Amino acid sequence: MIIKDTLDWWGKFCDWIYVCDECSTDNTVEICRKHPKVKDVIERSYWDEDREKAEWVNRQIILDRAKQDAGADDWFVYFDADEFIYDFSLKDLKNCDAIVCKLFDIYITEKDKDENWKDRQWIGPEYRPILFFFKNSPFLRYYLPDQREVCLNSKAVIKHKGTIKHFGKGLSVEHWNETCRYYIDYWPKYRKKWQGRLGKAIHDKSDFNNNLIKWRSRHNEGIPL
Repeated sequence: MIIKDTLDWWGKFCDWIYVCDECSTDNTVEICRKHPKVKDVIERSYWDEDREKAEWVNRQIILDRAKQDAGADDWFVYFDADEFIYDFSLKDLKNCDAIVCKLFDIYITEKDKDENWKDRQWIGPEYRPILFFFKNSPFLRYYLPDQREVCLNSKAVIKHKGTIKHFGKGLSVEHWNETCRYYIDYWPKYRKKWQGRLGKAIHDKSDFNNNLIKWRSRHNEGIPL
């Protein structure tokens, strides 16, 4: 299970971690509650099939909970359970209101298909610039369909620092197919794309048809999406 590794990794940067669990059926909640950096776990007992709405609702719920304990000068970082940050220091939070990081996808290849997910090093050269860190503010809000990035004050100063290793496509062949079925069943606007990916977990090119590169090459060959 990836969740403990995720909490351990982000615990290096966070004083407290708040978890939103949406109807998990394993021992995720138990693991999270026992972790020394987890301040609270919000358990969502209702599975909303309108995933475009659920995305922003869940994020707003966990933001509201975190803001209850936050001071005016505190910072938040939003991350999913399959995302790990690199090339980042807490010093990077100075003189700005938010930080955007480059997110790269890890892929399963023929060479490493039998390895542990932690050891996979092949990525697509593409990256998504995503707002991860943001300073406490009354302007913070999630309310838009399928919203990943929080809304900021229009005058917010944004820096670009850090890289994210995203394991969502690189955990296992089984997880890949489960992800495909999730999007096929619950995300009409993404259904066609993920139908074409079902059964194709092992890659020799990225999902954007580019040659894979090693994680260590990310600074030299990154292509923004």
